[in-house]
Parts: sequence; C-alpha cells; structure tokens
Amino acid sequence: MPMRAVRITSPVEDFTGDGPGGLAFTDGTATTSDRAIIGYCQGAGYLVEPLGEGPPTVLQDAPNGPSDSKSAGRSAARSKRG
Repeated sequence: MPMRAVRITSPVEDFTGDGPGGLAFTDGTATTSDRAIIGYCQGAGYLVEPLGEGPPTVLQDAPNGPSDSKSAGRSAARSKRG
C-alpha cells in the first residue's frame, strides 16, 4: 500500500541541508513518503505531519536504497582482524 506523503519539520528551526536518509530540508521542513525515513524521524524528535486529504500520494522511493556509493556493511579495517 502506498504511503501518504508527510511534512517533516526539523528540531533545528530553519535548518537547510541534508537530513536523515538524504532528505533535503529547506527552511526547517522536507517532504517524503519513505517509510524508513518517516519512522526514524518520528523516533528522533522531528515533527511528522500528513500532507493533504484523500488517497495516499505515491512518490518515487530510491530504487535500491541510498544514492551514495558507500557500503552499508563493516569497514575494511574491521573485517580484517587477525
């Protein structure tokens, strides 16, 4: 089921920049329908508010996770313990 788009307000007033999961904040707010980002923000002190009325809005999520090329696994230094 598609997730409804929400407005997320940063705990830092008027924050502009990258937030959790690469979410782009402008003047303290951002919008997303990504369930993981919404869940994180709800638990981390961000204000999360649904946008609009009616059926859920379908927004494009990243196809395979974050857009950066960093690995989500252990660092090379940790994996080569001897």
